[in-house]
Amino acid sequence: MFQETIVQINNGAAVAELSDALRKVVASVRETGKSGSITLTLKVAPASKGNADVLLIESQVKTKLPEPERGMTIFYATDNNLLVRNDPKQQMLPLRVVEFDQPRDLREVKTNAV
Repeated sequence: MFQETIVQINNGAAVAELSDALRKVVASVRETGKSGSITLTLKVAPASKGNADVLLIESQVKTKLPEPERGMTIFYATDNNLLVRNDPKQQMLPLRVVEFDQPRDLREVKTNAV
């Protein structure tokens, strides 16, 4: 009974929506390695008061996709409550990029192993 009924709800739109939801959940589970879920809710109500022989069925498909891992970023708070990437209480080193005009040969140092 269920299979015949679900195919007819919204002229097959519920089944199409379930299939699409399943594809999305499977893709997300494979991508993240975490679990996901699909929930089908069928609301059954009488079409009119006093007549329980005619029923309205409303479908709702909900997916819960797994969330990808998100990295964290370290920030430091200044005295003015601003967020900065470098620690304002630590001195900055005068680092710079050194470029060479021509590549230099590497020298091999031989050691006496004991």
